[in-house]
Amino acid sequence: MSDRQYIQINLSDIIKGIGEEQTKKLLSSFYCPLNKDVEKFLKERAIEFSKRDLSKTHLVYWGCPDGHDRELVGYYTISHKSILVSKDNVSKRLYRGLSEFGEYDSFSKCRRLPAILIGQLGKNFADGNDTLITGDELLHMALERIKNIQYEIGGRYTYLECEDKPQLINFYESNGFSKFGKRYLDNDETDINGSYLIQLLKKI
Repeated sequence: MSDRQYIQINLSDIIKGIGEEQTKKLLSSFYCPLNKDVEKFLKERAIEFSKRDLSKTHLVYWGCPDGHDRELVGYYTISHKSILVSKDNVSKRLYRGLSEFGEYDSFSKCRRLPAILIGQLGKNFADGNDTLITGDELLHMALERIKNIQYEIGGRYTYLECEDKPQLINFYESNGFSKFGKRYLDNDETDINGSYLIQLLKKI
């Protein structure tokens, strides 16, 4: 284990290096039975989103620094967005903190602020690779990258959306996220249970 480490690679760099078709083959082995939307996005949409700069996907490998014997253990996808937060959905303390970094939107009567969206986050269960990384470690990698991005472009918050399941919400809340609303699903979001997603944010 001591000679192993996690290696993060931007999907755009992989596409440039081996081409789109080979990249599709590489991603085809990803398996996530706990969240089929996470699996479907990586296999069917991540390449196109990266090419169009709609979001950037980062693959996480566990392996040797020299590139040999790598195992794909997970990935995360991030993009830059803005969010609306109502004072009725968060604590008074959290809402007061938002006033320093966002503007009041008189139409929606919410606070609008820039934030980086963690659009996808998932482990690869193929061949037991999910045992090589924890959810906390994968999320921490995404948060560290977001922190570096915000240092360059500004912003203080990140957010994500998840299904209304206690284990998911508990996981994100234990990592410092707070619920601030819900978003109803679009028509093409067919691999997600329920009719809406819980929205959670975190100050970086």
